[in-house]
Amino acid sequence: MKTSTKLRTLALAVAITCATHPALAADERAPAPVSPSGIPAFSEEMLNPDFWIHRLLEPDMVLLNARQAAAKRTQAFAPGGGFIDLQRLPATLERAQVADWLTQAEQATPVKIAVDEDGKPVGAATLDAVRRNGAPERIAASAPARYGLSVRRAHLRTMPAERNFYPAADNRDYESLQAGVLFPGEPVVIAHQSLDRNWLLVMSTQGPAWVRSKDIAEGGRDAVFGYATRAPGRVVTGDQVRTVFTPEAPEVSEVLLDMGTALPAADVPPGEPVNGASPYASWPLLLPVRGQGGALEFRPALLRRSADSAPGYLPVTRANIIRQAFKLLGERYGWGHQFNARDCSGLTGEVYRSMGLYLPPSSALQGSMPLFQHRTFTDKDSHEDRVRALAEAQVGDLVVVPGHVLMIIGHVNGEPYVIQDVPYAVFRDPAGGQVRKTKLNQVSVTPLLPLYADDKTLYVDAMTSLVQLTRP
Repeated sequence: MKTSTKLRTLALAVAITCATHPALAADERAPAPVSPSGIPAFSEEMLNPDFWIHRLLEPDMVLLNARQAAAKRTQAFAPGGGFIDLQRLPATLERAQVADWLTQAEQATPVKIAVDEDGKPVGAATLDAVRRNGAPERIAASAPARYGLSVRRAHLRTMPAERNFYPAADNRDYESLQAGVLFPGEPVVIAHQSLDRNWLLVMSTQGPAWVRSKDIAEGGRDAVFGYATRAPGRVVTGDQVRTVFTPEAPEVSEVLLDMGTALPAADVPPGEPVNGASPYASWPLLLPVRGQGGALEFRPALLRRSADSAPGYLPVTRANIIRQAFKLLGERYGWGHQFNARDCSGLTGEVYRSMGLYLPPSSALQGSMPLFQHRTFTDKDSHEDRVRALAEAQVGDLVVVPGHVLMIIGHVNGEPYVIQDVPYAVFRDPAGGQVRKTKLNQVSVTPLLPLYADDKTLYVDAMTSLVQLTRP
């Protein structure tokens, strides 16, 4: 979600509005028929992953082996990799550093603040009150870094407030303080606490943000990073799963786990109950919990064997890319992982995380990370050059435009198709020539070439990068 200042205006505009010969210009192509669902060049069979998998010559060929994928994970935490290596942060935090993180957190979203939950304008006094809760004057001149693990799916916020703000009274799909999400077991460095003590300013692997104090269990450095670096016992491969319900241990009961979440196995003696139930039909996993005073403790939880999970990361194959992406088909668009859902970069990130490849939670960063091959596009690249590049794109390649990212799933009659998490399909209606918006607001399958990023610019002409993640 963190975009550069230069891209923020177009990023928000794209997000809110967000069988042809490839060499032909846009105005020379035959008009694409519009389906009854309001999508051009589309048929219902395209909503089945097998439609796309059966078109591939070698769908199960391993594109990156386990060693190569592991190397990419390591590189993701190197400079320029898109993630922050928390273990490299200083053991002592200085005031200037923490104050800078506080400022960065507030600037982490392009969504303007205009109205509150009741649709009333948000004035300077309201925002000043929220900022005062951040207690910048209480930042210590120097203090030891503290460490913690998230104990549940926890929202990251730009400021320490539960209140919701929006860019407009009629636009509640984009909450202005939403800055992303932590999944259970993610490590953080704790830098500061809010005045009301309900919020912690943390540095996560994604960057600085505020998180509710009750979502973090605080522990020693070795315990936090020792847990975070353990080999996975199970990797969630479904869209979302939950741990088994247990009244005996409510802190690990029905914990929500998103696609790609990897948790270590719990060392449980065979035949002994776990939280009141036998583990023989489930996978015992070890989860962090908050003990007395919020101290970090660990407790076993059960994940049903019938839940969609795997003993490790899935092989990187084109068939797996398509299957994983289609498990999210139809899910409501969730800006910054709102609504227990995902946005465009969350879709692409979690599909690849289930295969052991880490993508940063930002379309801009996904389009520029040096650890993957990518071709960049500028004003010097013609429309024809861009179309030719897309004709050669492979399943799983990412198409990046300012503020949005889409994933190639195949070609029909030479035309690229994508899966994307997007509010609208915007295209020029062949019948009348007028720009038409079809409300999607979900993970959707669409052709790429007819779609517009805004009322005037085609996605193909707005494309800034074509990322090839499946090349060694």
